[in-house]
Amino acid sequence: MIYVIGKNGFVAKRINKYFKNKEKKLKFIGSNEIDLTKEKFKKKIIIKPRSTIIFLSAITPDKGKDLITFQKNISMIINFLSQIKTENISKLIYVSSDAVYSLKDQKISDNTPTNPDDLYGLMHLTREQIIKKLIDKKKLVILRPTIMYGVGDTHGSYGPNRFINQLKQNQKVKLFGKGEDIRDHLFVQDFVKILYSICLKKKMYGEFIAASQKSLKFIDVAKKILSHYKKPQNLIEFIKVNNKPSKRYFLKLKLNKILNIKTTKIKDGLKEYLVKKS
Repeated sequence: MIYVIGKNGFVAKRINKYFKNKEKKLKFIGSNEIDLTKEKFKKKIIIKPRSTIIFLSAITPDKGKDLITFQKNISMIINFLSQIKTENISKLIYVSSDAVYSLKDQKISDNTPTNPDDLYGLMHLTREQIIKKLIDKKKLVILRPTIMYGVGDTHGSYGPNRFINQLKQNQKVKLFGKGEDIRDHLFVQDFVKILYSICLKKKMYGEFIAASQKSLKFIDVAKKILSHYKKPQNLIEFIKVNNKPSKRYFLKLKLNKILNIKTTKIKDGLKEYLVKKS
């Protein structure tokens, strides 16, 4: 049995469809059933023996970046682990974030030391440390994905998802500075395939970055989207900022080699928006 903690995000919805097509038994636990921010649950979490857990649940930055949000997120992992029988877990896959690395680190590999710049990154790093203390390392996989994009995104984070939503709302694509910040963009379906592959590999454990390893300037992403929708380039609006452009490249990632991953090019990932409704 595979338990997915977190039910309403677009990653969870992709997992549901993809895993069921592969005839995998899934059980989703969402906040409408069990509120992990509270110590006492109306309904107990029951994990069957020899189960795999994919832990997705988190309050994302678009819903809060303050200390209260940090505290709630930490409470969620503590409350979850304190309510279950950890011996029933055959594998726990914790979905963290590349926010555990500092933006000062331009070139990042799996060996780059963690050093978060904000409370969101610190929250994920703290969660990771808590899980490591309670779960056998040979049962634990920590995934640190970069920015994910795809139809059905619920966060509207800066990047492809937000830019496309702005166009759909007849707005201009708004870029910070001149759009010179450089980031990696991971197609959500690629991430779901990664999760599926990890579930199949019983002896796979450790900490891994999930990224396409193809970083782009936001201005180039915006231009690709405008071209994709056959829109004029003058639909880009630049927002003045004082900080210098930041860069982030992911290099020689272990995960890509272990799973023999070929990630989707952004131009191909964007085609999904033409054939599917968000």
